[in-house]
Order: sequence, then C-alpha cells, then structure tokens
Amino acid sequence: MAVLLLTAPVWGLLLLSIWRSPFPISEAVALFEDAASQPVSHFIVPDTPYYRPLYHLLLMAIWKGTPTLDLKLALVKLTHILPVFVLVVAFVRHLRPRSALDAALAVAAVAVLLGSPGLRDNLELPLTYTAVGMPAAVLVWRLLESPRRRWTSAAIIALTVLAVGFKEQGLVIVPIVILAAWMDAPGATRRLAAVMFVLTIGYLAVRLAFRSAWPLFEQSLGFGVAVIEPTEAVHRFGAFPLPMYAYNALATMANVVAAEPSGGTFVITRDLLAGRPLPWELVHVISSLGLSGLIAWWGRCELRAVRRDGWTPERRAVVLLVLAVAACGALSFNYSRDRLGGMAVPFYAGTGFLAMRWAATCVIAAGWRVWRGGALALFVLASGWELRAVGTLEWVRLTSERSSREWLMDLPKRRREFAHREVYLGIMESMVEQGTRPGAPHMLRIPSKLQRTFLQRP
Repeated sequence: MAVLLLTAPVWGLLLLSIWRSPFPISEAVALFEDAASQPVSHFIVPDTPYYRPLYHLLLMAIWKGTPTLDLKLALVKLTHILPVFVLVVAFVRHLRPRSALDAALAVAAVAVLLGSPGLRDNLELPLTYTAVGMPAAVLVWRLLESPRRRWTSAAIIALTVLAVGFKEQGLVIVPIVILAAWMDAPGATRRLAAVMFVLTIGYLAVRLAFRSAWPLFEQSLGFGVAVIEPTEAVHRFGAFPLPMYAYNALATMANVVAAEPSGGTFVITRDLLAGRPLPWELVHVISSLGLSGLIAWWGRCELRAVRRDGWTPERRAVVLLVLAVAACGALSFNYSRDRLGGMAVPFYAGTGFLAMRWAATCVIAAGWRVWRGGALALFVLASGWELRAVGTLEWVRLTSERSSREWLMDLPKRRREFAHREVYLGIMESMVEQGTRPGAPHMLRIPSKLQRTFLQRP
C-alpha cells in the first residue's frame, strides 16, 4: 500500500488524463465504424495480418449493446484504464516489498514500468491491445511463482487466450510458461506446458494458412536513421527479406533494454553523433543502459549459481526476461514499433527491482565510502526513470492536445474524404462534441528547456 500510495501521483494522474482525453478522429472513428457495421465473422476469420478478435468483439458488444454515445465512449475508455490499473497493482503485489528499502526500490521499479517506451506507446485511445496483454503477463508470472492450486493451469491458459485475443504479442506468454515448467516454477507443470504448446501450434497453423494473402511489409519501416515506406522496402528487400526481418526484431529488442532505436530509427544515436542531443535523449539512454547493465551483472551472478544451488524465483526471472525480450523481437519481424516490446516491459521492470535490491544490499554491506558512491548511483538511476515516468504522463497529455487539434483542423477534410461512407460520417458527427469539448488534458505549463528534460515528442 505504501508503494501504491507513493506512486499514485503519477499513475493516478495518468489514468485520469486518459479518462479526460478525447478520442482521436484518425483511429477511433474507423474502429467504431467496423464495430457498428461489420458482422461477427469479419473479426473471427483470421484472414488479415492484424488479428485481434477479442478486442473487436468487445468493441462491438459495447457499441451495439449500450444505448447512448456517452456510455459507449466511457466503457471503451474503461477497457483501457482498467488494464493499466490492474497492471500497476498486480506488478507491485508481485514484487512483495517487505521493508523500507524494498519499498523505495519498488517505487523505482514502478517508474521503470511507467517510463518504458513499450508501455507509453500502448496508451493511445482506443487501441487497447497490448495494454490488456501486459497485466495478463504479470498475473501469469505471479501464478507461476505461487504454490500451485487446482485452478492455476486453467487461469494461466485463460489469461494467455485473453492476451493473444487482444493482440498476437500475447504469444510471448507461451514460451515463458513452457520454460518456467522446465525451471521447476511451483505454479507450472509439464502437462500445462504441453497443452500450451499444442494449442499454440494449432493457432499458428490456422494463422499461417492465410499468410500468402498478406503483404510482404505491412507498414513503414525505420531503417538506420531514415524511414522507408512499404513499397520501397519491397523494392529493396523483397527478393530476400530475412535481413530486414532480423533488423526489425533486433530493433524492438534493443528498444526495450536501451531505449534506442525507436520504431527502428536511431534518432538518439543520430543526435549524439551530431553533437546536439536533447536532454530527454540523454536521460533515456543513461537510465536504460544503467539499469540493463545492472541487470546483466546481477543476472550473470545468479545464473552461475544455478548448477550449484538450483533454480530460485530470482534466477528464473533472469531467464524469463531474456525470453520475453527475444519473443517480442521475433513477433515484430515485419516492422518495429516501441509498443511491440510492451509484453517484455513488466519482466524488465520486475527484474530491475531484483537487480537494484541486490546492488543496494551489496552497497550497504561494503562500508561507508562505497555506500556513499553506490547510493548516489542508485539515486541517479532511479531519478532518471522517475523523469521518464513523468514523461509518459506528459506524452498522454500531448496526445490529448493533438487529438483536440485533429478534430478542429481535419474535420472538414474528412467530411469530404468519407462522404460515401454513411456509417463513418454518422459516428464522426456524433463524436464532434467530445473531440472539441473544453477541458481536455494539456501539458504542464513549464519552461520548454525543463520540458525537454523528460518529454519525448513523437
């Protein structure tokens, strides 16, 4: 409770900002049009590159099952807010801080969770995709490390189906459960691992049966310091796309542990080499590399002790983090985005807590001189992540401002562009009031130089 109360100013304001933000005209109206007009079979048949049946069915149930627009929009926002709330609470509960030191480091771990680009990029309304998968992953992790009960396996399978049904990045949970069973996690069994494996193979077989109808590259690709469009990517890599697929996977993995590249583009590296880095870029790189280096150092020590002492929750956490990052990369082979690393973020933040606790314990036991330097280093590291957590809050507010401007500036153009789509026009016109209503969240009115310390502008 102490950790939740200490971190509430950030995550509480974050959820409040999402609640008060307008829906964007560019994404929301088209999704609501599909929910209002498409048959159920349109979302169940896996013949499209993007397969999110549970998300679309939930959206359809809300849109067709509620009488007023305000209630529809409120329920859609709740489907985004509640998973983030569950994510924070379940994450803190899983850490189980038992002392003042644990509580302080858990506050820093929550900042890592909130400040990671994989979470921040999944907060856009109404795209409740990985925002559902992330708390599902935390709950599965907790079940795997808890004493097994009769319902444990069923709960793990249900959470996995929920995560995959909202976005296929939820498949990250499958190898985690299988490897956890191999590492003797108390909540996992070999039978559960076998069932998960069989179900996943069947799911992938159905999905890949439609692969021939999908484009080679679905979205624009970050490549080096530039962005290339799908047509150019096909021209350059169409004959042998594997190197580009590998680049996309590695870019997503690197973004989780180093905050660079973003969307496959090395923006921070470009600015550093040009000698004009922005303050937020230094904060992101230093805090990510510092925490990742600490995790690697501690993880190496833990894994070396496995052969001698066997598996522990801490040693399993190291392996699960590596597996989650690798799985996120593999599932983002077609294009890299920050949000595609979201399923690995809880494991990164949780393992970061364990590594920081180990470092703090070593520093305290090492004597006064080492204590001063080590405590200062941990304080700087935690402060960097706290700035990034505030940056996530400001990102949501900035997105809110842009959505409001979208409604004011793009509405006439969209009326002309979608004049032939009656349902789209009807939904858009009914949402004008929520998009132009005064009182939407705005960024903090502070000097721009200070703002550039924590806010990454998209």
